[in-house]
Amino acid sequence: MTRKLKESHSKQPATLNWEMIASLFVFGVAFLTRLIYLLQVGNTPASALLVGDAVTYDAWAVRIADGDWLGQGVFYQAPLYPYFLGVLYSIFGRDLLIVRLVQIALGAGSCVLLMRAGRSFFNRTAVGLAAGLLLAVHPTAIFFDCSIQKSVLDLFFMCALLAVLGELSERSRNRRWLASGIVLGLFILTRENALVLLPILLIWLFVTWNGEHWKIRMVRAGLLLAGLAAVLLPVGFRNLQRGGEFHLTTSQFGTNFYIGNNRAATGTYVSLREGRGHALFEREDATNLAQEAMGRNLTPSEVSSYWTAKTLEEIGADVPRWLRLVVRKWLMVWNISEVGDSDDQYTYGDWSSLLRTLNPLLHFGTLCPLAALGICLTWNRRRQVWLLYALMFVYAASVALFYVFSRYRFPLVPALIVFAAAGLAFLLGAFQEKRWRPLGTGVAIAVVAALLCNRPMMSETLIRADTHNNLGNAFVQEGKLQDAVRHYRHALELDPAYPDVSFNLATVLLHTNRLNGAIRHYEQGLRIDPDYAQGHYNLGIALMRVGQPDRALGHFEQALRIEPAYAEVHVVVGSLLFDKGELAKAKEHWKQALQIKPEMAEAHYNLANAFLRELSFEQAIEHYGQALQIKPEMAEAHYNLGIALEQVGRVQEAVEHYEQAVLLRPDLEELQKRLIVLRDRLPRKAP
Repeated sequence: MTRKLKESHSKQPATLNWEMIASLFVFGVAFLTRLIYLLQVGNTPASALLVGDAVTYDAWAVRIADGDWLGQGVFYQAPLYPYFLGVLYSIFGRDLLIVRLVQIALGAGSCVLLMRAGRSFFNRTAVGLAAGLLLAVHPTAIFFDCSIQKSVLDLFFMCALLAVLGELSERSRNRRWLASGIVLGLFILTRENALVLLPILLIWLFVTWNGEHWKIRMVRAGLLLAGLAAVLLPVGFRNLQRGGEFHLTTSQFGTNFYIGNNRAATGTYVSLREGRGHALFEREDATNLAQEAMGRNLTPSEVSSYWTAKTLEEIGADVPRWLRLVVRKWLMVWNISEVGDSDDQYTYGDWSSLLRTLNPLLHFGTLCPLAALGICLTWNRRRQVWLLYALMFVYAASVALFYVFSRYRFPLVPALIVFAAAGLAFLLGAFQEKRWRPLGTGVAIAVVAALLCNRPMMSETLIRADTHNNLGNAFVQEGKLQDAVRHYRHALELDPAYPDVSFNLATVLLHTNRLNGAIRHYEQGLRIDPDYAQGHYNLGIALMRVGQPDRALGHFEQALRIEPAYAEVHVVVGSLLFDKGELAKAKEHWKQALQIKPEMAEAHYNLANAFLRELSFEQAIEHYGQALQIKPEMAEAHYNLGIALEQVGRVQEAVEHYEQAVLLRPDLEELQKRLIVLRDRLPRKAP
């Protein structure tokens, strides 16, 4: 025994040197591929844009860097990535290039961690090296590591967790159990559904080490939970202190559960309110809709509970529909299609030859069959690696429980790559050892997996169209309308039947006074989606501008049939009826607008004009006054209020409002002449 220990000791430095060389090699390959990609896309107009959730993460990080470290309210989105950005902003300023460089270093580190995990679980250096290199050149990992998205942290913490668990599979040590709890906690703060992995780790602890005394296992379970608590409890107490409720992470479970499982769910994201599919609106819409339904203000927990109950009610009303939906989402989790929620790797592949080359080579359609082959070829090691099976399938189920996007399923990639690497590493040995049965079974299952995974469940063309639509929206926010139009037109070339793009393009054309184009695209969008109230409203505005008020009125009325509580439409319909001399109907629409939105200055002003025409001066004065309380810069309201006041003999007040109107509108020459006459009528002040 002494001799063997000496031999082992003598070989240790060589092993360490090999691991160090392999780690540096994997890190270098990963860093270089990401840097090349970053340089290739860095010159594109879209490189400086923030799209989707990145907008909220960036704004949140800016507030953190400005000193607002705790913020207000219960967290709605996972907080770790905005704090990661906030720390970088506070050190380097808001420099997205530095953020991306830090992220590609983290991404390269993830590849090294996965290399170590693969070596530990399968006790083969070749498996680890293959896993690290596969992740280094994985196109989705390259894309996300350079995006302003939390996926870079999802990958890092999943790989870190697998690395720690791999070391535990070799030798159980208390500090590693503590570390696994800390890493899992950090992972949960970027991806809340990672909490489902905790029961798997506890089961693994008690089953795998069932030969150890139960007290030892209880201590290690306590260390795992202590590490988790050390990360999550401060967040829970922060939520309690700032939002009045104790949440270990966020309060969005119910909303996401509803989005993924309601009767209109498709398997991906469908916004709670049409046309508001953005992180900026989701929390507001979820809260407002729940409060409208319940008729009172709700806490974040109550909002989540409302949506959870509503989801269960809709599932219970049609269980077969929901089961079909769950099967669809389960298949989408493993499908070749990389569904982006804001941007996608296919579109960015148009700007990067590296990504364009890698996209068709290494995706779920190749990873899943290779992983299936690896599982079959290593089935004799199932007692040692069953934890990987459990982590992978339980996490996949947690994604399918909600809805599927590329970045939501992305944490599955490391486990798939480890099995794929094992399949490649053990394949030659299986041939040499003539293990025909596992080899044949593995190839057969891999072929079935390839057939299931490689039939796209969402068209790449549609995914690209969605990205160009989102880029167009981002350019609109930047005020670069020509760039926005270019991306909207490209989206329509890819998918002419995409109504949102038609509406978005039409709105930009409307704002830039290209009215015929706006009308054409609004009509195109409404042919596909005739129940979009805002589309009818905007088309009506465009038709009014080209002198077609009767056609416009028809679309406004259609908008009100779809959405009776559309206050802005009531205002404009009232104006059209007023111009036609139908005062009673016009007043009724303005009154309805004020019932919906009492703070609408335009509705008060228009209603006041109607009363003024009817010579109901006191009522006119009342509504002009309310309009000016809301919007004191309305020169016309000051002018008309002056007229009403003059008619009831309140000349001094009339003069004051006329003077205010002239200050706001110096071009009102007739009013200036009238002021001279009125001032002469006022009693002179004693000297």
